[in-house]
Amino acid sequence: MVLVPSIYEPCGLTQMIGMRYGAIPVVRKTGGLADTVFDVDDQANIEKANGFVFEGINEGSFNWALERAFRHYKERKDEWEGMVRKVMEIDNGWNKTAGKYIDVYNSIRVRC
Repeated sequence: MVLVPSIYEPCGLTQMIGMRYGAIPVVRKTGGLADTVFDVDDQANIEKANGFVFEGINEGSFNWALERAFRHYKERKDEWEGMVRKVMEIDNGWNKTAGKYIDVYNSIRVRC
């Protein structure tokens, strides 16, 4: 696991680096963390599920997320191992990002 209980995190590279090496993220829902980590219990984003998210800025909220992560690891081992493989396969490389920027620039250029 990689734990990122940040109060403010504009980008959030820590969780992406951790995921690359198979660490399941436990993060506070803020900034870039909210854009890259999707809670395993959120049925609306179940296909994107890749970690454990909490919202409060207190010890109780953080502990709740940790308890869920440990329980998931202990009781749903196959799902945990699948999630480890899944997070390691996420492409956070520059090629993907650069392609998105090129698309944006091309869409602007067409309008001008």
